[in-house]
Amino acid sequence: MADDKTIKTAKKWGVSFVSGSFAVALALLFVLVLRSLAVQITPPPEPRNEPYPDVTTQELCEAEGGRWLTRPTKGEIRAPQLQLEVDSQPYCQGPLKYERDREVRYEASQQTSLFVFAIGGALAVALALLVTQLKPVAPGFMLGGIVSFFIAGVQIWQLTPGLGRLITIVLIFVVLVGIGLHALKDK
Repeated sequence: MADDKTIKTAKKWGVSFVSGSFAVALALLFVLVLRSLAVQITPPPEPRNEPYPDVTTQELCEAEGGRWLTRPTKGEIRAPQLQLEVDSQPYCQGPLKYERDREVRYEASQQTSLFVFAIGGALAVALALLVTQLKPVAPGFMLGGIVSFFIAGVQIWQLTPGLGRLITIVLIFVVLVGIGLHALKDK
């Protein structure tokens, strides 16, 4: 008798483990597909392997999009309380044109990722709520949607300054709590 009960419990745990593992694998695969889609739409900037451009003269600096500055000489003092010996070498102040272009491409890639993860997460959660009878598939899509929302929240955190950041994160939190309450009310 005890052995039959132990075997049934082990089978139950085995089936639950396999279903849970499948759901996690499906969720991770879903997030990977969304990231691949976002990278295909707007690729992030490539790593720069070239040396920093030569900006040792005013002409080279301005050609690269920088600003040529001359430090104050010993006779010029910008702050009266600071009496420092300053080297009077002129220098090139960035960011240079390639740095600005790279930053613009990075931000565009982040924005695309945000929208892909937010829309993909919403679709995955909606699909999971619609097909609840498919036991291993529905939790996988639900988990994939929640992870996608989390990644979208991180993207928002990086892109949005100040109060917009807080409002958006609170909105995502409320949506996820609502999804959780809706998904668990049947149980």
